[in-house]
Order: sequence, then structure tokens, then C-alpha cells
Amino acid sequence: MKVLVLTADANTLIYHRGDLIRDFAAHGCEVVTSAAEDYPHVKEFVASLGGRHRAIRMVRSKVNPLKDLVTLRDMWRMFREEKPDALFAYTIKSVVYGCVVARLAGIRRVYALLPGLGFTFVKPVTWKQKIVSRISEALHRFALKRADVIFMQNHDDVKLFTEMNMLPASVPVHVTAGSGVNMEEYSHSPLDEDETLETGHVRFALVSRLLISKGVRVFAEAARRIKQMHPHAEFHLVGPFDPNPNRVEEREVHQWVAEGTLVHHGMVKDVASLLKKMHVFVLPTWYREGVPHATLEALATGRPIITTNSVGAKECVKLTAEGEQQRRDGEMLMQGENGFLCQPQNVAAVECAMEWYLAHPDQVVKQGHASRQLAAEVFDVHLVNEIILKAMHLHEAPRSTAVLCHPSPLPLAA
Repeated sequence: MKVLVLTADANTLIYHRGDLIRDFAAHGCEVVTSAAEDYPHVKEFVASLGGRHRAIRMVRSKVNPLKDLVTLRDMWRMFREEKPDALFAYTIKSVVYGCVVARLAGIRRVYALLPGLGFTFVKPVTWKQKIVSRISEALHRFALKRADVIFMQNHDDVKLFTEMNMLPASVPVHVTAGSGVNMEEYSHSPLDEDETLETGHVRFALVSRLLISKGVRVFAEAARRIKQMHPHAEFHLVGPFDPNPNRVEEREVHQWVAEGTLVHHGMVKDVASLLKKMHVFVLPTWYREGVPHATLEALATGRPIITTNSVGAKECVKLTAEGEQQRRDGEMLMQGENGFLCQPQNVAAVECAMEWYLAHPDQVVKQGHASRQLAAEVFDVHLVNEIILKAMHLHEAPRSTAVLCHPSPLPLAA
């Protein structure tokens, strides 16, 4: 069986879907990958599995009719030349355009994964947003009718698409727990012997693209307030600047660094090693996530989580009975077994959660173990990939005995 894996961002072929591609190859599939970039490290990874990578022209973050026509033409040519048995497409343009062109090109099986809806299905405010939203809805509705199986990453997205009549009744829908996390690559790093916690040197980290909707400004403001009361607390911002219109400007980050609020690490290749030096992971997002991959890595490493009660993000904190009541009551902070959920865009809530860990350093250790357990029970990449393999009828195929290469750590791609 020949599988063509199509996405907009080449790095995610390893960072988010590397284990799935390995599984395709291990089950005897010939794999071809395609994305907007022709990165050497991606080509090397795919080649190590006996596959090939080829780039197509695709503008990832904007709709440009002329350039999108070029994308459609490139897809058509690639599908006709490769003649895959199946298309596995993820990210918005890959799904919306890929499903339709694949059918026209005669590909027999089409699998669509929606890893997160982002801004596309957030309630529009401006007329421009409303127009873009309506166009996106129409394109998704048209494209998903061409899929054989649809994968979504949380039940809130399924509910929304069901209410909007976006999901064809004849197409099965499977929910995966995000992209999953490799529990060996992101191994447990217990904090039991960390003596710095008792001295107030708690290190908080946010790992993400630097977008406003990922809560970067909320994190910085909460850090500024905590620093005034707890000068030994540390705040680490990890991630590259982003061209997205929703970006945090470089001058803002430079100002935070200059005033001593936080440390900016920029793009980090070995995220796992960095997380092991941190104590608490923070992602105050209100972006419509699938399930944030960086948060899954922090769970696997064994770090308590401060995030928001928003779509996708809330999956990463298991609320206590008290926390569930706090959510029903609409409180700004909700207690979990492995962290806290905060109201989105609420600096005070994030500040309170940080303050709690500074006052209860022993709970950093305890909740870190709870995070690791949650990752193992729900988000292990093998559990996630098994859902996909079964839906594609690959779980019964014999596994290859070949030794599969593991890629070097990649730059952050949250």
C-alpha cells in the first residue's frame, strides 16, 4: 500500500506525525510525504524509512486565489504521478484542497485529519472575518464529503462540526487524543530530588509559537506581577517569532527580557531537555487547539500544567471534584490533579496558579507524577496511532522487522 502524507508544514511530518509515519512504514506501506518546504532533515527522515519527500507550492497562513491555484495544480500533478493508494491529509489547506483534488485524481482512499480549528471557526467579529469564515465553512463542508474517514482531536470540535452540519452522515469520525506524545523520547524526569523548589526558585515555562492567542502576553504580565513578590521565581519563554498577523512583536519580547521579567530562548531544537530543567508548564491559550503538542510533551516529562478552560487545552488537566464544581460555578481558577485550568485571557487567574505553586512546592512534585500518569493513560502516541491504523485497516498488516531510524531533535513547532 502506498500512502501519501500531505501537510502544509514540513516540520510537523517529524515533530507531530513522525511516529505515525514510522508506523505506516513498519506495516509495510510505501510512504511519500509532501509539504510546502523541502527541508533536508525531513527528506532524510522520510528516506530513512524507505520513502520520499517532495515539496509543493503552498502558502500556509493566507488565502491567495492565484497562489492557491498553483497549489491545486501542484497537487494534481503529484497525485497523478505518484498514484498513491491512500491520501492522509492534515492541516486546513491540505484537507480542504487535498481531499477534492485526490478524488479528481482517482485516489481510492482519502483520510482527513483536522488537528485544530484555530481562528477559522472562532466567532467572527469583523466583516472580513465573517467572509473568510463563511468561505472556510463552505470549503470544509465540500471537501469532507470526499473523505472516507475523518479524524478530529477533541470532542468539542466534533460537537461544533455536528451542530454546523459539517460532518457527512456517511463518513465515520474518529476522535484521537491530539497527536499523541512519544513517552520514550519525552521520558519522565521526576522532581523529587530538586532542592531548588524549597528556596522559591520555581521555574515556569511557556513553549509555543509567539502568538497573542497562545497567551504569551498573559504569561508575561503574570510573570511581571509574580516577580515583584517573588524575585527568585523564573519565567522562560520558548519559541520562535511568527509571521502570523496574531504575532507578538519582537520589541515586546525584548522589553520583557530587558526589564528582567523573563528569559527568551527563541527556537529550541531539544525541547525535551529544556523541559526537564523546568518545574511548571504554562500555556494560557485561547486559540482553538486540537490538543497542544507542547503541553503533551510537558505532561510526559512530568510537569504540572497551568492552562486554560478552552477547547483542546482543557484536555491536559484532569480536574478534581472541587475543580469540576469551580468550573460549573464559573470561577476563574479550577483545581486539577495535575495542574490548574484558568479562564481564558485572565491574567489574575494565571498569577494565582503560579502563586499557589510557589506556596506549595511539594505539590509541584506530586502533580508532576500525576501529569506523567495522564500522559501514559490517554496521550501515549501508540494509543493515538492505533486509532488511526485501525480506521485505515493497517493494524492487521504484518509489521516490518527493519530497524527504523529516529530523527535528531527538531526545532520547535507548536
